[in-house]
Amino acid sequence: MAFKSLVLGATLATSLAIPALGHAKSLEDLLVEKGVITRAEASSNTAAAGAKILYKGGTRFEFPDSGFTSQFNTQIQSRYVYTDNDKKDDTSSFEMRRVRLIVSGTALHNEFNYFLQADFVGTKNEDGARVPDVRDAYIQWNPSESVGLRMGQFKVFVSRQESNSSSKLQFADRSVASNLFELGRQGGLSGRYTGMDGNLFLGAGIWNGESDGEGRNKPGTDTRHTGAVTARYTAIGKMDAMEEGDLSHTESAALNFGFAFAYGQTNEGGDKIDKHTVDADVNLKYQGASVHSEFFYRKLDADGSSESVEPLAFYLQGGYFVVPEKVELAARYGFADCDDGAYGELNCSGNDKVQQVTAGVNYFFWKHSLKAQLNWDWIRGEPVDESAEDVDTNRIIFQVSSLF
Repeated sequence: MAFKSLVLGATLATSLAIPALGHAKSLEDLLVEKGVITRAEASSNTAAAGAKILYKGGTRFEFPDSGFTSQFNTQIQSRYVYTDNDKKDDTSSFEMRRVRLIVSGTALHNEFNYFLQADFVGTKNEDGARVPDVRDAYIQWNPSESVGLRMGQFKVFVSRQESNSSSKLQFADRSVASNLFELGRQGGLSGRYTGMDGNLFLGAGIWNGESDGEGRNKPGTDTRHTGAVTARYTAIGKMDAMEEGDLSHTESAALNFGFAFAYGQTNEGGDKIDKHTVDADVNLKYQGASVHSEFFYRKLDADGSSESVEPLAFYLQGGYFVVPEKVELAARYGFADCDDGAYGELNCSGNDKVQQVTAGVNYFFWKHSLKAQLNWDWIRGEPVDESAEDVDTNRIIFQVSSLF
């Protein structure tokens, strides 16, 4: 013990006498190099000085003295899908829906926060194989507890369901309605305000846009941008509208409303198109029961055309925990009017209308951190050609989802 104290004093004196060396390596590192203490002892000493390693919705590192935190999460969604196709062969497939690494944290005592999310099965290449890509990457400055200014790549303020984390969805997939109208992730800048004890959220932002060659992980190709504003208000009670279902078993009824508007210009086939998107949603939770509904409207005006394309869509879904915090039953209906087939996105391509019915049962092993979902999903496409038959697609999806 005396020998260790002697070496400790000598090392400390050396580090004080040679500032450059002291700045390059910590005292604990020098002691480990000289064999005075072990790496485990050094880590213990650092923790005693205030550093913390804990699990708090993820593996979290906290350094109170410097005001810095960092958290690591992994998300895995593995699923089996059987698809009964109306006009082509059926398929049976095991697949990885999401395999993500998420790094987040704060700096300068919460004045800044950062978020990075990469997906190892993010997008499809020309051969149809899934390849990694960056989903979100941004830095946010928080001049006060209520105000935030975010810059980087993140989701545009359209569709509550799209803005919601995929780990907190009531079904394995989002509705056809939200898939048709969401604007995805783009590079941009947004301002955010949260007030009234968290019951009010206001946001406004500008993103690169949707011209040819723009989008996720792609730079802007012109001077046109997409702008969006949003507002969300919890009128009754307390609710996290970004978490579908009532896993927390809300004791008193909670009611939340949301609204978003986006405007941008796109290029399609050489034509400039003005795109207006309106989105409104309502959410209700009470003692294990939940209702989520969302309405979408879009107006597309092309140069040289006297007529606008005006698709609309909505979904209504609800759930109830038959076993509190463990087993939830849920159902959903979705509808899209593709404006006589003029709107040719995704399921609307070639169809005048699209309908969707989904039923599911969810089992929660550990809240949203570990759950299993079994869904039956029916989608009907009603072709523009009235002489053609409707096309029905049935899917059975079993998904195991984790977020650690």
